[in-house]
Amino acid sequence: MGNASDYEWVGVGVALLAGMIVLGLSLVAMVQIGRAAHLCPTVRTNWVLAVLLAPLFGATAWFAVGNRLRLD
Repeated sequence: MGNASDYEWVGVGVALLAGMIVLGLSLVAMVQIGRAAHLCPTVRTNWVLAVLLAPLFGATAWFAVGNRLRLD
């Protein structure tokens, strides 16, 4: 049976994996926000701030609703 140190390293690995997933989602969201021609500069800035200040929430919100909004 493993000792406590083994479990700590598993926790570190899980935390690193979760961090890399959030970072990847945030980067993809930022690229999509930058390429979204239908967004005015103010809305684009708000989305960028949302992704920077709350990466998991901001990126998830962008993928859920942001890239589908058309403000005509």
